[in-house]
Amino acid sequence: MAVLPVSRSAVESAYSQGVYPVLRQLVTAATNRAPLVLFDWLLLGGAAAILGWIAWRLLRPGRQGRLRVLGAVAARLAVVAATLYLVFLATWGLNYRRETLAEKLAYAEDRVTPAVLEALTASAVARLNELFEAVETRSWPQLEELPAELGPAVERVQRELGASRPAPAVVPRRSLLTPYFRRAGIDGMTDPFSLQVLVNDTVLPFERPFVTAHEWAHVAGYAHEAEANFVAWLTCLAGDERMQYSGWLNLVGRLLGAVPESSREALGALLGPGPRADYAAIRARTSRAVPVIQRSARRLNDGYLRANRVAGGVRSYGEVLQLAVGTDLGRRSWPEADARGPSGSE
Repeated sequence: MAVLPVSRSAVESAYSQGVYPVLRQLVTAATNRAPLVLFDWLLLGGAAAILGWIAWRLLRPGRQGRLRVLGAVAARLAVVAATLYLVFLATWGLNYRRETLAEKLAYAEDRVTPAVLEALTASAVARLNELFEAVETRSWPQLEELPAELGPAVERVQRELGASRPAPAVVPRRSLLTPYFRRAGIDGMTDPFSLQVLVNDTVLPFERPFVTAHEWAHVAGYAHEAEANFVAWLTCLAGDERMQYSGWLNLVGRLLGAVPESSREALGALLGPGPRADYAAIRARTSRAVPVIQRSARRLNDGYLRANRVAGGVRSYGEVLQLAVGTDLGRRSWPEADARGPSGSE
């Protein structure tokens, strides 16, 4: 199953639009009510059980030699790993092999030009400044309040993308892994077995909506990181002004990193004091990550994504700009989109 060539259209129709929505409804109905973070128990309990079993096999007296025991242990662990992998594919992982949003939304590469990126960045920065003034004195929702605040937008965006059975906005959880998340620079993750959403509780209030919407997009079946970022951006734009600010804050940061270096400083200077301070706060938060742990986590994530046929690895997160700029749906969501038209004609 790891190497088998599979038709993306077959996965899309039979799994992502067929089996998975039914399975997701059953799983989330149960796990959303569970008081426990199931991934913590699976990881910690599973590791303890495996280590205890290995120690028992190695220390148990018997006639077998040590090498034969080690071989038997390795063979049994291979079976366990293979079983977990098959469960992973069945409960969520096959979504990596579905049809891409670029195919569904008729992505056109020739639309993504430096001039277009610069124009979008300028208008997005202006919109970000406007939104900051609108939300400056308003409070931000806590993690447990986000399903009520942003849930309707999650459903609308999924239906716009063709889902007949939208995924629910499950309650974000705080994991026992949070100390690791902080040191590794991880903002959140989706448990592919229980479909629970875990969010690093040190994520700043104005980051929470986008980070949570990104994980909700994974639960909806958008496994590719760029697609999850795109769906999260659309979801935030479909919410109130606070949610919109969170969405644009994320995208503007990526836009400023993608525009030509010759125009980056001038475009960055357009940022108002409020958004500039928020970016500084994000940098301060992420700077507290431990470099060795962060690099290790990045390599692990990169290997995981490539093993699941995401060719760009961790670089795929930034490919959200291709969908935001190279598709009609993305362009319709721009500030002042009517000035360029949905097709992006000059």
